[in-house]
Amino acid sequence: MTSRTALRRRTKRTLVAVSVTLGLLSCLWGLSFLWLQMSKTEGALPPESRTPQVPSGATVADESMECASGGCWRTITLVPAAGQSPEDLAHEMGLSEGLRLPPTVLDPATVYVGARPEEGKLIVHVGYQ
Repeated sequence: MTSRTALRRRTKRTLVAVSVTLGLLSCLWGLSFLWLQMSKTEGALPPESRTPQVPSGATVADESMECASGGCWRTITLVPAAGQSPEDLAHEMGLSEGLRLPPTVLDPATVYVGARPEEGKLIVHVGYQ
């Protein structure tokens, strides 16, 4: 057997091994995605990591969970920093308009984040879409 033939065989084996490994990893990712989707319930809330960070100066006045027929969501009442309006706080947090956070590997669902000013405070809602 020549060295050229041996090199071709080794290259072919390497390509097959890489292809099989990538295929198995893709299947594993797909199965875990499916399992995560199936394990969600109507009362599920996005993890804390998907909740927007509260800027320094603003404080959390209240946090609660609310549910209705469409599911549940987290409601966070924020008090803006001194001299800051709720609208300015929403703009600083990127919540001037509703925000949709795309799925992640560990949380394969779209998260909706919305905010509205109310009586000098900013009410933030975080839930699955």
